[in-house]
Amino acid sequence: MFLFDIYNNILYYTKEFIVTSTSPNLFIHGLMAVFIIYLLSKRPFKPRQNDTLTKAEEDELIREWTPIPLTPKTNPLEVLNQNELIIQESDGTHVTINNKKYLNLARANYLGLIDSPEINRISENAIRKYGVGSCGPRGFYGTIDVHLDLEKKTASFMKTPEAVLYSSAYATISSAIPSFSKIGDIIIVDRGVSQPVQVGVSLSRSRIYYFNHNDMDDLQRVLEQTQFKGSKAKIVRKFVVIEGLYYNSGTIAPLPQILKFKEQYKFRLIMDESHSVGVLGSTGRGLTEHYNVDTNLVDILTGSYGNAFSSGGGFCCGSPEVVYHQRLNGVGYVFSASLPPFLACSSTKAIEMLEDSPKMLEKLHSNIGELYQGLNKSGALNGLLEITSLPISPVIHLSLLDSKSNKSNRIDDELLLQKIVDKAMEDGLLLTRAKYVTAEKFIPKPSIRISVSSNLTIDQIKQSIEIIKKCTSFVLESN
Repeated sequence: MFLFDIYNNILYYTKEFIVTSTSPNLFIHGLMAVFIIYLLSKRPFKPRQNDTLTKAEEDELIREWTPIPLTPKTNPLEVLNQNELIIQESDGTHVTINNKKYLNLARANYLGLIDSPEINRISENAIRKYGVGSCGPRGFYGTIDVHLDLEKKTASFMKTPEAVLYSSAYATISSAIPSFSKIGDIIIVDRGVSQPVQVGVSLSRSRIYYFNHNDMDDLQRVLEQTQFKGSKAKIVRKFVVIEGLYYNSGTIAPLPQILKFKEQYKFRLIMDESHSVGVLGSTGRGLTEHYNVDTNLVDILTGSYGNAFSSGGGFCCGSPEVVYHQRLNGVGYVFSASLPPFLACSSTKAIEMLEDSPKMLEKLHSNIGELYQGLNKSGALNGLLEITSLPISPVIHLSLLDSKSNKSNRIDDELLLQKIVDKAMEDGLLLTRAKYVTAEKFIPKPSIRISVSSNLTIDQIKQSIEIIKKCTSFVLESN
């Protein structure tokens, strides 16, 4: 009787399934049933007696076996980039290496706040009060009052509703992007973005499209390509990712045109201002102030405290919803120890100093112009190097005028530029080549990257120009 009931139930449900299901469903389930029967009917694999190897064959296989290396083979460029200089002492303009002092144009210290007596005093007091570390993420006993003070100060300075603080500038943009853009979403990215932005885009696992650097016609082409039309158009989230001031090129994004496209094509804008905050605009509030547009038109705005404010960590500004979402979903926020309290205090003080003394910004702009014009004037680089950056950028790239390098073969140009860097170091000037990770998608052509600081004197700038001119001529005319 029990078996009969089971049989009747199976028959009933099979009949209901056939009546209620559509033809495609019946076909698919029929194929699945056939496939299951096929798998069940297959005989299990059993090795034959003569499949075993002899001792001699085993020994031969072991001798021939070569393990796969844990890391790829190092290429000549990576070997060149492995050379490290150990800094023994540092102040606002100079560093000491091997007991010799060098004028430093290799680090980002735009407002010249490294070795500021006021910031040093604030940091020392914070260390005595809080210690050197927070010993926990923000959500796990790592939130200290100075973190909240810095977030409020940053939001006020950037003229946005709220801001969230990250302990790493690199992790800020590389966490912010994947916390919003997911599988199935669309990200449209400028080819000129730097490595942290590329990492964030990759981690999102979204559909990624690139447009040529600062090419608005190409951006519009990609926007049209990703525009779904018609009554059955699929609704997806779409993001455009740019930098305010591009570290890899020293150029700035045409923000007004991008905002016009934003209104037309309905996407969300993510902008990294790590190298434009504290630099661009009449009060240092970045690219939005430079173009005199409302900061809140940028949906997600990230930046760094390390380049202009000479501290550490990063921030993301936006609406309360944008900020709150990152406190729950930003990997770099949730799973990293919070910013050391003394760095939070130094960042807050640096912002206050910029607000109270805009002359710092005027001096930076003056120094940028002085160095740019000095290098750009006729004969300064002897027709051997060219400046590829804009005259308002504190990041100045010098590239070989007759460069034939590409991504796969750039070692010759890199070696020539390194000789210029080494020769300048002999004369007391510290420069650096622009170095990139091999995995970067669009690597710019080789260049020497100079970082301008507001605390450089006119004499130091003129001295630097003469050294660069002399070393360029010596290296390139002899090769």
